Amino acid sequence: MKRAHFVLAAIGSLTIAAGSSPTAAADKALGLFGKDPGNGKAYACFMRRYDKAHLAVHPKQNVVDMTLLVDSSVDGDAGRQYSLQIGVHFRRNKSMFQVSGGCGSYENSGDALNCGVDCDGGSINVQIRDANSIRVLIPDGARTWDPASDGESDPPASARFGSDDTVFRLDRTALSDCIPLAADDETKAALNTPTE
Repeated sequence: MKRAHFVLAAIGSLTIAAGSSPTAAADKALGLFGKDPGNGKAYACFMRRYDKAHLAVHPKQNVVDMTLLVDSSVDGDAGRQYSLQIGVHFRRNKSMFQVSGGCGSYENSGDALNCGVDCDGGSINVQIRDANSIRVLIPDGARTWDPASDGESDPPASARFGSDDTVFRLDRTALSDCIPLAADDETKAALNTPTE
């Protein structure tokens, strides 16, 4: 089984924390998805590409662009569950590298999502900035992997988050922009379906 498929299967059991109030969880879901996600599967896609002028002012930023997919479903017993996939290009790599993790949402946190990167690969927090953007916090870096590889080898040093790669503002974009991050055909089809 490819790593991405294993990752999504493994994180399916991570849920919203039991102490989270229905109202707080609903507000965070509304902020993430831009609408009430109801009781079905829901997706959100956010993206940002940095231009040469920005990168020139931030020489220690290794990230050239970032795309983030939030994948969410409702478990009858445990409530809404979240996972994320991040695709990122670095300055000296043409390949897209990915970061995957399962997420929880906590009532007493300012974060919409608190996500653990697979294989003890760090943590990522997602905050709602406004109706159409989020803030992604990667305080201590996060393990990346190359989806074109067998998933067993470590990425090159040039495919890692740098010292200026800790906070990113990403903007809401079409779900179809996240198709490269989808781990299976069902998710790809859902992301390729026009929404209202």
